[in-house]
Amino acid sequence: MNTPVTIITTGRVTADLELKTSQNGKNTKYVQFGLAVNKGYGEKEHPNFYNCLLYGEDAQRIIDAKVKKGSLIQIIGDQELVEYNRKDGSPGWMAKVTLLSWNYAPTNRPKEETANTAGADAESTAAEEGFLPAEDCGENGLPFN
Repeated sequence: MNTPVTIITTGRVTADLELKTSQNGKNTKYVQFGLAVNKGYGEKEHPNFYNCLLYGEDAQRIIDAKVKKGSLIQIIGDQELVEYNRKDGSPGWMAKVTLLSWNYAPTNRPKEETANTAGADAESTAAEEGFLPAEDCGENGLPFN
């Protein structure tokens, strides 16, 4: 019995993506890419590599989302180990993941806007939505009219 092993992990795409079409007569769109997932800490930190495969509309979606080399994404998929022959002829194992879904992973990187511009934009947006600036909360102390 072949029970699928479902994994959820977050890693960085190892190369720019290319949408391809299968040659099996069904013309299915697909994307195949590598994902590097860091494991361990300090001197024992090392990457695990996964060969990921995404089909159909989801393949088009990942291309349209402009995922590229270095993008941090979270994946959910079915993993299987595939045996292959290395260049030296010895056997090796590769982790292949057929994706069920993916998303951009949240990061703590600051936006490229300057703090002054971002603050001014936030205030104008808040004013348009009927909110008052935080320093002028009115007599009842609530930031809305």
